[in-house]
Amino acid sequence: MAEAAFESKYVLAARGREAAEHARLDLLQQIFDPTTQQRLSLAEPGWRCLEAGAGRGSIAQFLSQKVGPSGDVIAIDIDLAPSEGVALPNGRFAKHNILVDSLAPLGGAGSFDLIHARFLLQHIYDHQDLAIQRMVELLKPGGWLVIEDLEAATMGAADPCHPLSDAYDQVIAGSVTAMRASRAVDPTPGRALVPRFHRAGLTELRHEAFLYVDRGGSPLARWYVQSTEGSRPSYDKNGLSAQIDVTLKALNDPDFWFQSGAFHCAWGRKPV
Repeated sequence: MAEAAFESKYVLAARGREAAEHARLDLLQQIFDPTTQQRLSLAEPGWRCLEAGAGRGSIAQFLSQKVGPSGDVIAIDIDLAPSEGVALPNGRFAKHNILVDSLAPLGGAGSFDLIHARFLLQHIYDHQDLAIQRMVELLKPGGWLVIEDLEAATMGAADPCHPLSDAYDQVIAGSVTAMRASRAVDPTPGRALVPRFHRAGLTELRHEAFLYVDRGGSPLARWYVQSTEGSRPSYDKNGLSAQIDVTLKALNDPDFWFQSGAFHCAWGRKPV
């Protein structure tokens, strides 16, 4: 496969803003790791695990502890700078693009008992089925695929009495439309996980999703602010600068209450 066919549209690339992106990823881990760890409680000692889209490496470390010295963890990403210095006593980090790179350096087909990815599919809009297909290929018979992703379309103001609520809702609706048009970020990857798993031949399918109601200035609000600021060039390119200013003003206001994006998870097992 030619890598040019999968040109990256990643809007949060760290180059030139490394410190800000590392801080954003640290906040992501603080907010979402407890739920992710609960969802990955099925991992057992001795398992071989793959973490796709390793980020700062906290989930790879968690899996490393779960599988123990008799297990093995490989954590892959297209950029390993955020995980630099993170230790995996029973594994390694590897630069790898799941869409185009050979699977042989990871062990090849049928190598893993568990593969996990968080917030990866939203950034590969037109290639999500291919990514899942390649992950399934890497699974052992009976192995589990666990994918988590968000849904921007469920975001909105929670307090209709706040003066920014109507404007905030309009910005969210416009942003979702712009995401779909640019095909740079999928605003609704979470709701499609189970159908994609089914098409990939997985069984024992499970799904759950939840969302938060929170206030401006909270860790979750700050994470949304950092994510918005990190991807601001993409918004500016689409003429959404003024609207983004409304979003940032609302999310920094402790009197503003908002509904988050839904935090989806799907589980599927490769048939034996």
